[in-house]
Amino acid sequence: MKQSILVMAAAGLLFASCGTSKKLEQTTTELNQVKAVNAQQSQKITAYESDIKQLKEENIAYSKEAEDCRKAKEALAQRADNLNKALAEEGTSMQEIQAKAAMALQRFEDQGATVTYKNGLIHINFTDDFFFKTGSSFIAPRGREALNTVAQTLRENPRLTCFIVGNTDTISVKGKADNWSLSTERANAVVRVLHFTYNINPKRLTSAGKGKYNPVASNDTPEGREKNRRIEIILNPDLDRLWELSRSK
Repeated sequence: MKQSILVMAAAGLLFASCGTSKKLEQTTTELNQVKAVNAQQSQKITAYESDIKQLKEENIAYSKEAEDCRKAKEALAQRADNLNKALAEEGTSMQEIQAKAAMALQRFEDQGATVTYKNGLIHINFTDDFFFKTGSSFIAPRGREALNTVAQTLRENPRLTCFIVGNTDTISVKGKADNWSLSTERANAVVRVLHFTYNINPKRLTSAGKGKYNPVASNDTPEGREKNRRIEIILNPDLDRLWELSRSK
């Protein structure tokens, strides 16, 4: 009887031991799974923290960039405002100069001289016979006298620059390579008188010839061709000064 009891007790212990071992194994497996999940979560947290740090750095950079853009926008607005004021001031000055030049050249109007203000520039136009004989680039006394008035305008306004442009009609001139050559020679002749006779700084003078390629009237009639044969003197504002004014605060 005692022997049976011992056998049953041993069997119970063995059964209990087997159950505990299985629970331990199951618990160990579950613990390992939790550890694996925890490791994955830790990796994700580390990645998230890295992303957050990068986003913070980018946000700081974008904030600085936005501030730089705001400052640049304000600076551009200020320059635009300065330039508009400078242009308005320069426009008023140029119109005043145009009025004075027109008054000075008034006595030449009946002979074909005109003074106009357009797009911020002063245009002084002379028909070619005002200065030259047919086919010639030698300036007659009447033309030299008129150029003295132009030179006086330049002397009174030392910041102005001057473009002299020769223009012709479509009829070829004997002894000249083409009308382009004649128009250029005539513009050069005007520049030489302004410089050598009236002492205008050559840095302020530019000559050009457009030949027959800048007509203001039809070349089909004598009247139209007469209008196309002309010398244009264009007075320009001081662009360097406008640039300086646009940058001032």
